[in-house]
Amino acid sequence: MKFNYEVILSELDNTLKTSDFTDLDNFIIKITSAPNIVAFGAGRVGLMLQTFAMRLNHLGLNCYFLGEISLPATGQGDLLIIGSGSGNTESVVSIAEIARSKGLDVICVTANVNSKIARLSSSIIHLNCQTKESVAESKLSIQPMTTIFEQSLLIFLDALVIQLMETMGENNESMLKRHNVIE
Repeated sequence: MKFNYEVILSELDNTLKTSDFTDLDNFIIKITSAPNIVAFGAGRVGLMLQTFAMRLNHLGLNCYFLGEISLPATGQGDLLIIGSGSGNTESVVSIAEIARSKGLDVICVTANVNSKIARLSSSIIHLNCQTKESVAESKLSIQPMTTIFEQSLLIFLDALVIQLMETMGENNESMLKRHNVIE
């Protein structure tokens, strides 16, 4: 039996090498300057954003995942970070529209720079991979549906955390002090 982890790693390498990180510095500025950060994504993408929200808290930033009961009031000057492969998921588009109408800045990571969410965002990171809208004709991945986007998103967000650590003067020891101690 062939085990396809090498194919997956190759797909991830190709996706990330051909993605557009031009707006990375702007992402970092927006994240480090926002009083409150809300992260959001639907489905498996949402799981990736939840892990990122946790890491931002470990960095000492006020970050919440939309839907948490402890989410404080947000508004002008706060930031919404959206992950959406297609950029057109109706529920996620609605959240972006509401956030903009309440004065939040919206930034996104997407595979579709021509999407509704991309148009609502002031900053965009483009991951070069298939979306749920393009999966049928795409040859970018052998993995089911939008798995390559979710994996690439997680790796991008983890790499972004490392960049934020350097920018903010954080390290493993300082972050560990903010880690949950009752698990």
